[in-house]
Amino acid sequence: MILFYFPLILVSILGYGFFTSKKIIGLRTSNLGFLGIVGIFFLLLISYISTQLIAHSIQFNSIVILIGLIFFLIYARDFYKEKSFKLLFIILFLSLIFIFVGKNHDDFHYYHFPYILILTEYPHPLGLGNLNHGFKTHSSIFLLSSLFSLPGAKYSLFNLAPAYIFIFSNFIILKLIFDKNIQKKYHFITLLSLSSFVFINIFFYRLGEHGTDRSAMILIILFVIYLLLFINNNEKKIDLDHLKILMIIFSIIASLKAFYLIYLIILFPLLKYIMRDKNLKDFKIFFNRTLSLCVLLIGFVFLTNIFNTGCFLFPEKKTCFFQLSWSLSTETVEYLSLHYENWAKAGSGAGYSIQEDEKLIYISNFNWVENWIDKYFFNKVSDFILSLAFISLIFWFTFKGSKLSKKKNRSFKFLSFLLLSIFVMWFLYHPTLRYGGYHLFYFLFFIPLSIILEKYSGKIFNFNKKILIIIIITIIIFYGRNIARLEKEYRIYAYNILQNINYPLNKTSFRYQLRMKNEISENKTQKLYKNRFIFFKK
Repeated sequence: MILFYFPLILVSILGYGFFTSKKIIGLRTSNLGFLGIVGIFFLLLISYISTQLIAHSIQFNSIVILIGLIFFLIYARDFYKEKSFKLLFIILFLSLIFIFVGKNHDDFHYYHFPYILILTEYPHPLGLGNLNHGFKTHSSIFLLSSLFSLPGAKYSLFNLAPAYIFIFSNFIILKLIFDKNIQKKYHFITLLSLSSFVFINIFFYRLGEHGTDRSAMILIILFVIYLLLFINNNEKKIDLDHLKILMIIFSIIASLKAFYLIYLIILFPLLKYIMRDKNLKDFKIFFNRTLSLCVLLIGFVFLTNIFNTGCFLFPEKKTCFFQLSWSLSTETVEYLSLHYENWAKAGSGAGYSIQEDEKLIYISNFNWVENWIDKYFFNKVSDFILSLAFISLIFWFTFKGSKLSKKKNRSFKFLSFLLLSIFVMWFLYHPTLRYGGYHLFYFLFFIPLSIILEKYSGKIFNFNKKILIIIIITIIIFYGRNIARLEKEYRIYAYNILQNINYPLNKTSFRYQLRMKNEISENKTQKLYKNRFIFFKK
């Protein structure tokens, strides 16, 4: 069933994108990648709103997907461009190997799958954080995935949501790379887009590793590229469509992981650009229906955090309301805040952990740095940096022209400074690649490299042929790594796509669903209405 539903859901997402763009926010783009992102955005709103009232049952989800398909049939003609549709479905076909997963993310069975499963059986409960540490940190990707419980598929589509973000982002990047106008006016954007395509498809080649983090990282890369394009636009008239797209991408990023709200600071270059003539009328373009919907989505993220833990931003103690009947205790919030930072700084890991009473001392005053370098920097970070350096050298020797081109003033220093500030905060508090480090290292390498290469872009022979060769090599590496992964998963986990392409489940995946049912049957919860419950702190 996965091969049947995979393209069907994509078409339904596009249908919602067509409808939302044309009838709700007035977005005038024919880029199918952006329309797909808009469709995901609208489905997230549907999921957050509906889960407050009803479970995402097979019947409800079937209606949601069917409506999307109807929208596609109604509006596809208005957006139809044969080459664009062909490119999207070529990417979809090439991504099939990406969705065959024998081993999912380490946290998938622990709390991703149980959380999604609960949403298909109950309206969103209150106090879920009391059942499982993982439930304390929800992601919008769980809400999106809960809409994929469809007839005949059971649970086999729950891990597909990141694949759609991956596909639509790749489409957007490829269209940007071969845009002749961009190549002519913004050569550095072409090179930055190409490097992002290489980076995403080589380093994020495993769907099982995406979890809730890599999708957000991909969208952050996309956001920064289009922000650079926006603030380097020399035209006086502001591109409102471009601004709407940036708003939507940012709101999805914030919904995937609430701590990515820190990236609000990189909106300052955008505000600076809009207000460059000190014209307050320009500032008013922010206040439109798109902004309202984006605020609504982020508002639901905060509301769900409160429903789960009693905190706006768990585990930040200052944002918690401890007087709520389902709220976590102060001790729990303090303990987990310390635990997460200690883990990120290599104080705990597979097979080792420092004593509880030493954790606070360990994470303070750079006491952790030496152990972090020993346990984590070598070899995870060091190998990653060497890989980025190697790709940078390939770009340098491939795209360095024979002479200097005409000097172009580029606005990137302020944005680069803000990204560097985020990198410093990442290092000081959560220095693990998984917690938002991958894309920060990418920016450190490839934003300056793209700017420098643009200065030496005179007389580059066979520019598009070189781009095409790098794209083909990237696809070959993407396939090679996935084939090697499938061979390993067959050898270790007996995962055979010729027999069963669904990812394997085990009894532990249903553990917290059973715990919920037990607590409900033992009257340890409070019923709100129908089958919505509050789970109290113990």
